[in-house]
Amino acid sequence: MAGAGAVSVVDISVLDDPRELAAAIKNALSTTGFLFVKGHGLEQQAEDMFRISERFFAEETEEEKRRCAYQNNMGYTRVSQETLDPTLPAPDLKEGFNTGHIEPGQPPVPCHPLPRLLNEHIDALLAFRQGCFAFCQRMLEAFAVALDLKPDHFTSQHNLSVDNRSILRFLHYPAVPAGAQVDPNRAGAHTDYGSCTALFVQSNGGEGLQILPPSEPLEGGKWQDVGSVEGALLLNIGDALELWSGAEFKSTLHRVRLPSPIPAEGIPARYSIAWFNQPDGDASLKTVVPVSSISARDLERMERKGVTPGTEVTSDEHLQARLASTYKQRAVA
Repeated sequence: MAGAGAVSVVDISVLDDPRELAAAIKNALSTTGFLFVKGHGLEQQAEDMFRISERFFAEETEEEKRRCAYQNNMGYTRVSQETLDPTLPAPDLKEGFNTGHIEPGQPPVPCHPLPRLLNEHIDALLAFRQGCFAFCQRMLEAFAVALDLKPDHFTSQHNLSVDNRSILRFLHYPAVPAGAQVDPNRAGAHTDYGSCTALFVQSNGGEGLQILPPSEPLEGGKWQDVGSVEGALLLNIGDALELWSGAEFKSTLHRVRLPSPIPAEGIPARYSIAWFNQPDGDASLKTVVPVSSISARDLERMERKGVTPGTEVTSDEHLQARLASTYKQRAVA
């Protein structure tokens, strides 16, 4: 398995057997919790989504954005509205749009208001959501095999239905001109909440994504650059799967930072697209390994997130608690 920055790389196009895939990815999931995945089959769709996303952020009217403002983890969030790390003095320097469930049909029906420029592409949005879900189902099967569970242990608890809380998110980090005096925080340190996340990033959007490996102390630990791999998506473990696996698979702190000082030529805009794969709301996240096998360090990391391995908690209960405790929203002016 090759490496890029702090994160390993695997080409899944040559790993048809779930056991082979499980063997190829287990070490990365157990150390950094991050993995570059090549050969995922979503390359062309992702390019189309980036074109749609860029047009939305550049051309959509403020009226449409306000009409579709953030509510219940769906809709538009304006620049500096979010604070993923509430310990920082400055909010996140980004804007985004969260798309929830889209019911197939002629035409497809979104479960929440979509702005005009996104609704024009609702068929493509639906197809991409379905593609991301199918990719994660394949990876979840390998995750189960890696933990010596039945192959469908995790996939059976993920369904792309109207009640599912999985989110497809478009993100835009505005360009920073030369000489600008801004806080380096583009996205504060956080972990993701679901089972796993598939992140698509353009190669011309600059670097900045960093992880704090679980082996590092939370205070004063060394952050590491993720790097980039042409044509690959970035897969990472979320809190739900860390809880399920008893921290056998790590949900790792990550952030997006600007270089300091800002270089003379400035920093280009950065776009990314994230699929936040969420288990069904009533899925039990009770730990599938003996709690006694979890290290003291991992127990401390999990307890800081407000989760206790071995207890009965549903995916929805866990999601709501994580949103309430770490996904801070700045009041709309």
